[in-house]
Amino acid sequence: MARDRHRVLFYTLSGDTTAAQAILDEWGVGEQIELVGVSHGVFVPVTEGAADELARGCDAIVNEIAGLSAAGARAVAESGARLFASLSIGINHIDVDALTREGVLLTNCPGYCAEDVALHAVALMLDLMRKVTASNLDTRAGRWNPYFGYPVHRPAGRTLGLVFFGHIAQKVAPIAHALGMSVVVWAPTKSAEEIADAGCEKVDSLDELLVRSDVVSLHCPLIPLTENLIGARELTLMGPDAFLINTARGGCVDEEALLEALEKGTIRGCGLDCLTRERELTATERAIVAHPRAIVTPHSAFVSEEATDELLRMGLRSVKELLVDGTMPTHALNPEALR
Repeated sequence: MARDRHRVLFYTLSGDTTAAQAILDEWGVGEQIELVGVSHGVFVPVTEGAADELARGCDAIVNEIAGLSAAGARAVAESGARLFASLSIGINHIDVDALTREGVLLTNCPGYCAEDVALHAVALMLDLMRKVTASNLDTRAGRWNPYFGYPVHRPAGRTLGLVFFGHIAQKVAPIAHALGMSVVVWAPTKSAEEIADAGCEKVDSLDELLVRSDVVSLHCPLIPLTENLIGARELTLMGPDAFLINTARGGCVDEEALLEALEKGTIRGCGLDCLTRERELTATERAIVAHPRAIVTPHSAFVSEEATDELLRMGLRSVKELLVDGTMPTHALNPEALR
C-alpha cells in the first residue's frame, strides 16, 4: 500500500527535526513529507545507526556526517530511497559510484558556508600577520613586549595566493582587496578572464604562486591532484617570511614537512582549520597544534547560525525537488543514477 506522505530518514547528530519541519512548513510541504529523526554518533554509518528505520522503508535520506560504503549504498537502495542528501560540501566519505550503480541520487550543499570559511581564512591570516594569538599567549605568560616575535607588516602591498578559485576563494578575494592586497590565483580549471573579472591575476603554475605570495591560502578539494599538494619543496619555495593558511582539507598538506618547516623557520607560520587525523591526532599533528607559530582551530570555519540554516535548507530543498516537485535536484551529483 502506498504511503500518503513521503517518508524521509533524517539522520543527524541530534536527530532533532524541529528546525527542518519548520522549513518544510514554511514551504507549504510539511504535510507531504514525514521526517523520521534518528541521532547518530560521529561517523556512525546509517546502516548501523538507523538499521531499523531503513528496514521500514524510506523515500529519501538526509545525512549529516556519516560515511556511506558500497554495502551501505546497497542497503539504502533496498530501503526504497531514491535520494541520499548529504549535508556537506565534500563527499570523500561517500561511495558515489556505488550509489549510482544502485540507482540512488546523491546531492550535496555547495557554497552554503562560503562566506564563513572565507572570513575564517582571513581571520587566521590577520591573526598571524598581527601576531594576535602569539602576543596574547606571551602576555599571559607574564611578559609585556609589543615587539615580541617576528616583524609585523601591513597587509597593504602584500600578495595573497589562492589555490583554486571556487565559492570560498571568490569571497576571500574582495576582502583581501579591501585590505590593499594583490591576489594571484592558481586554478587549473578557471580561465584567466574569469579570474581577471574578479580583480585577480591567474598564474600558470603552483610554483609561481608560491614564490610570489606572502600568504598562501588553500581552497581546493582533496582529490589525487591535491593530496599532499604542499610538501617540503613547496614550503621552501614559499620562503621564510610567508604564511600558509589551510581551511580546505588536512590531506592537502604534508604535515611532517610542515612541522619541519615551522621548526626550521622555512616559513614564518601557519593557520589551519583542518588536519588529516582530526579528533585522534597523530604525534606530528599534536606538535603542530602546540607550535608557537601555528594557529589551529577545530575544523570550525563553517560554523555560523546562518550557515547552519542554509545547509539545512539546501538539503531539504533536494528532497522537495525530487519527491514533491518531481524534478531533478539542483545539486544532484550523479543524475545518471535515475536514468
